[in-house]
Amino acid sequence: CTGFCKSMEQKKITYCLVNNLGGITTMLQNVIRYGGKESMAQEAVLLNIKENKAAAITGDFCEGLHTTTFNFSNKENWYHVFKKLADIAGASPGLLVTNDVYDMLMLTYYNIPKRVVQMVHDGYNVQLAVLYNDVVDAFICHSYFFYETMCQLFPARRNDIYFLPYGVPVSGYKRQPAKNDMPLKLFFLGRHDKQKGIFNLLEIENHLSKSGVPADWLILGRGPETAALKKQWEGKNNVAFNTPSTNDDVLKAISQRDVLVFPTTFEGFPVALAEAMSVGCVPVASNLPGGLREVVKDGDNGFLCDADNVVAFAEKIKWLHHNRQQLENMSSNAASLIAGKYNVLHQSPKYQQLFASLALAKGTPRHHSVKRKLGSRLDQPWLPAAVTKVLRGK
Repeated sequence: CTGFCKSMEQKKITYCLVNNLGGITTMLQNVIRYGGKESMAQEAVLLNIKENKAAAITGDFCEGLHTTTFNFSNKENWYHVFKKLADIAGASPGLLVTNDVYDMLMLTYYNIPKRVVQMVHDGYNVQLAVLYNDVVDAFICHSYFFYETMCQLFPARRNDIYFLPYGVPVSGYKRQPAKNDMPLKLFFLGRHDKQKGIFNLLEIENHLSKSGVPADWLILGRGPETAALKKQWEGKNNVAFNTPSTNDDVLKAISQRDVLVFPTTFEGFPVALAEAMSVGCVPVASNLPGGLREVVKDGDNGFLCDADNVVAFAEKIKWLHHNRQQLENMSSNAASLIAGKYNVLHQSPKYQQLFASLALAKGTPRHHSVKRKLGSRLDQPWLPAAVTKVLRGK
């Protein structure tokens, strides 16, 4: 084996992510699971933050993957917290895949023997890049909209910015044509929080009901607003709630539906959208810049509506109800697009190839030249962790 092989063996790809159930988690799982036999060694660090109220990942992050769970509170002394995180994330050389503010903050003070790639999913990640681009060696954007945004923000770093759509499994699950005499099977898939537009779903249902359009609803997922969402739908007998435990269970469930109703108000490139379209479900989704506009071709494989226009959502669903052949044509177009451009078997190996090239690149990681103060006056490298906890009332 050459020196190249030995360097591949010594280095690792380390994924650092907040322990949240959601699209980013699923996307990274797919990058790992379907990366191919030539992938470098992989590991993950899950950040369990005491103050985080979002729904956590159920079960293993990725079966068979070495995963470290790192528990901490925002009230702790940041120097002590991030030193521990640096020791875990930097235990081996290679590449750190960063997704959130915590590991980026760590890199502004502590050096690890890894180059750093930031996954730019949405506007939040663009904001992080503005604040912490000096610790990042390369940026990967799933959406061409965010790729162009990053190039405009950082023209001197265009060579460090990559446009690389992710993939979803193109499974054996395929929806069957909707029977003309049956209600359409509608569903929502995603995290249950207000930004996803979940409280607009019942309003859409009410408009359908007033128009005499029957619908069978399935609301998948969970989150901080699950209890409130269920309470909102109390008394409705045409809705069911479910939280599939695996991605395969998700695909199986949605393959038995017809239309994804996705009135989200904040999005980058939603995994739920790609998964739904992969099995032939037709999206009626918010008209937002990024992945939604790039994947949903209005009138061809789905419909786009203004995010808060519940009447428009209801009218598009009503049209699909009355035009079943066009629904099937759009279903076929949706599945074909995902199979052709967003197939996980094609896209995930591209991620692993890029990761390997970045990990093996020569030169010092950019974050080694950065040294910034962490936190507030109660965050000091010389201050005992116990003192900070007491003063912050932890």
